Amino acid sequence: MTTAVRVLYHLPYPDGVGADRWIAEAWRSGFELLGHEFHLLRAGEDPLARARETRADFFFSAVNLLRLEDAGVRGMLRAMRDGGTRVWLWVYWPLGPEIDPARSETLRRDDVADVYVGERERMDDFERETGRPYHVIPNAADPRMHYPVPPDPRYAYDVVYVGANLPKKRWFVRDVLRPLQRRYRVGLFGQGWSRGDDAARLTSKLAKRVGAFGWARDIDKRRLHLSSEEERLLYASSKICLNYHERERDGSQPHYIVNQRTFKIPACGGFQLCDDVPAIGQYFGPDEIALAGLDAGAWLAKVESYLAHDDERRAMQARGTARALRDHLSTRRVRRVLELAGWPAVVAAP
Repeated sequence: MTTAVRVLYHLPYPDGVGADRWIAEAWRSGFELLGHEFHLLRAGEDPLARARETRADFFFSAVNLLRLEDAGVRGMLRAMRDGGTRVWLWVYWPLGPEIDPARSETLRRDDVADVYVGERERMDDFERETGRPYHVIPNAADPRMHYPVPPDPRYAYDVVYVGANLPKKRWFVRDVLRPLQRRYRVGLFGQGWSRGDDAARLTSKLAKRVGAFGWARDIDKRRLHLSSEEERLLYASSKICLNYHERERDGSQPHYIVNQRTFKIPACGGFQLCDDVPAIGQYFGPDEIALAGLDAGAWLAKVESYLAHDDERRAMQARGTARALRDHLSTRRVRRVLELAGWPAVVAAP
């Protein structure tokens, strides 16, 4: 058993309903279940003071959260590193238009972190333009939230989709979900499926912008329509669980990731039908989850076929669950972090 590590994880607003919250919770579970400490850095807190207070071995932040073009921020990171805290920076490339272009130049010029990581499957441009090595650490299921449970008839649907109604999923909603609703019992859960959701999202965003975090927290509590237990039961009880990644209008996926839902659906015992992201083949075999291309007819045909062939669907479901529980829990990702860090020993863990 190695000496426990202490992690300081930058999550400005831990009460939100976005993916960043659930990804952070998965990391928390992964570290804590392996016997390590996990602390949050919230908005308004001093990073260096928190690192010293928690005696952090690792500080996890992201390129969109730190004003790296600011000499004071770079000095703070240097002080952290000089004090023994290893800085892990989640990066993507190129940086979005909402970020000061000077940040890109800073990353090219200055080595501001010990390790550069991300969920994006390829970052060749980042490595070429900055000269920094990049490491993919994919998303993972949360062992405390995502595990198989017996089906519950209250949560049984022919088809279920848990996810936000986003502009970059418009094709999927229009050409796949809506036609399925006319044929089967379909459950839709998440943000943005009503005008009230949209109004609450905008109000919460405004509250955070002006620093009214208590107000934002109250709003977001009401926006959280689905508990972790209910989500788990939906995956375990529905016949087909759909998943779809954000894409541009032409179907491309510039933010080339495998989302967390890819791992948590099978971890909960669900059968998954997902859009065909080639990188998924690194994590699941073709007999473990089902994939469909950007062809509405193919989606509808696959749903019809899998609903008609229970044995085939259940066998694939069982294989996918076994693979997720073996290879894709966040405890496995934590072991990868320790390996990249050259930590003295690999933690013996569940």
